Amino acid sequence: MIKPHASESGIAYPDDLVLLKRVYDQICEERGIAVGSSEASDLAIEAMRLFSAGVFDEVAIGRRLRGETEGFSPRRRSG
Repeated sequence: MIKPHASESGIAYPDDLVLLKRVYDQICEERGIAVGSSEASDLAIEAMRLFSAGVFDEVAIGRRLRGETEGFSPRRRSG
């Protein structure tokens, strides 16, 4: 059985993009972030930035994007 490639270089392979999309979708749903909004764009950019900086673990990426650890603290949706 061939193991799917998981990046350790910061280059996003298809399996990595699936992981990033899953985290992105979860956070957008949790916060009611509209697809195509500036907040959604900011979230996607930050997810890719974290990945490119060497954060490859799905849980760690999710925590960072949720502001549960030091680092990125996404803007909260008002309303």
